[in-house]
Amino acid sequence: MKIDKAMVESLSDPLLHMIRNSIDHGIELPAVRQSSGKDATGRLTLSAMHRGGHVVIEVADDGRGVNIQKVISRAIESGLITSDRAAHMTPNEIMSLIFEPGFSTASVVSELSGRGVGMDVVKTAVQQMQGSLSVDSDLGQGTLIRIKMPLTLAVVGIVLVEEHGY
Repeated sequence: MKIDKAMVESLSDPLLHMIRNSIDHGIELPAVRQSSGKDATGRLTLSAMHRGGHVVIEVADDGRGVNIQKVISRAIESGLITSDRAAHMTPNEIMSLIFEPGFSTASVVSELSGRGVGMDVVKTAVQQMQGSLSVDSDLGQGTLIRIKMPLTLAVVGIVLVEEHGY
C-alpha cells in the first residue's frame, strides 16, 4: 500500500504516542491478565488499509479498555463537563473526552506514554490533515483507535465565489 509521504511524516509522532498509550494504559500486567482469563502476553496491533479513497490506520490492544465511568468522573472533576451534561452524553461523546487538552485518567504520568502530553496532540495532528479519529473500547477486552485520512494531502478544500456572473 502506498500513502502520501507527508502523511507518514506527520503521523509518526501521533502513532508513536498512541502505541505508547496502548502499552502503558491498556495492556495489563501478566498476572492481572491471567487472573481475568487472558493470555499473559498482551497484544497490540497496528494496521493500515485503503478504504474508498481513504487511508484507515488502526491501533488496537487487547488490554483493559477505557473505563467510561472513570472518564466521566475525571471530566467532571476537571470542570470539563457537568454531571448534568454527563448524564445526557452518548458513549461516543464520552469517549471523545480523552482527546481534550490535558485530559487523563492516569493517576501517575509515566515516561512511557504521556510524559505530560495528552491524546489531544494526536487529535490535532489528524485534524490538520483533514482526517477523523474514533475510539471503540470494551471494558476488560481492549481498545481500538481508528484514524481515517484522505489518500493524499495534496487534496485541498477550496471555496468558489461568483460575483456578477464572473
